[in-house]
Amino acid sequence: MENIFKNCPAFRWDGQQLEEIHFIESVRRKDLIGIDNQIHFATKNIESFIEKGISLNMLLWGERGCGKSSLINMLLTEYSERGLRVIEFPQEKIETIFKLFKTLRPFKEFRFILFFDDISFDEQDIYYRKFKSIMEGGLESTPPNVMFVATSNRRHLIEDKTYDSDTPYNRDEINEAMSLYARFGLVIGFYPISRKTYLDICKYYMDKYSIPFFEDWEKEAENFAINRGRRTARVAKQFAIYQKIFR
Repeated sequence: MENIFKNCPAFRWDGQQLEEIHFIESVRRKDLIGIDNQIHFATKNIESFIEKGISLNMLLWGERGCGKSSLINMLLTEYSERGLRVIEFPQEKIETIFKLFKTLRPFKEFRFILFFDDISFDEQDIYYRKFKSIMEGGLESTPPNVMFVATSNRRHLIEDKTYDSDTPYNRDEINEAMSLYARFGLVIGFYPISRKTYLDICKYYMDKYSIPFFEDWEKEAENFAINRGRRTARVAKQFAIYQKIFR
């Protein structure tokens, strides 16, 4: 097979073949404010993956707009020249993963992240058990140059329910709900940010987009976040762009 990985760092799997992704947002470490701890653990894991071939599957969980997908972009930006490649994998194509394994296994000079973005399941989801068994429970092993990375709004990836853990049946239900989560050896949480961090991110993007600071800009930034129901890095960036357009 032609080595398509030499000149392109990112791909999309459609269930049959890889499609190159050429227009990728470049994210640098300095662009990610307020998640230093998350960056530390993720980069240590990726560096071990690249240098030693040893890594833990990663789950990045937390509310939307807190930097989970941006962290993946940052890893690709910083480590693509050292052989890191990212492949977006839709969860509904999980049955085709062994075909992709066969494609990736010979390219030992590269390290591949199979990226499952914004995944979640309910109890009846047919992909839940398939995903779980493929990650660690099947006869065919994951290639040593492949790791799984997923982002989700749900820490345990499945709809939360309240169980009475005193009965054996419900203990089994709890174990089943936790079993996919347990297959991610590195779980990194992204939590609501403080007012100070939110304003720091607003300031960063206002500087980046050359927006002059005006009287009461902090109050306007706070009101902007209130109107959107949360303070997140995404909302901070939107505030700066809003000012660039309308002020």
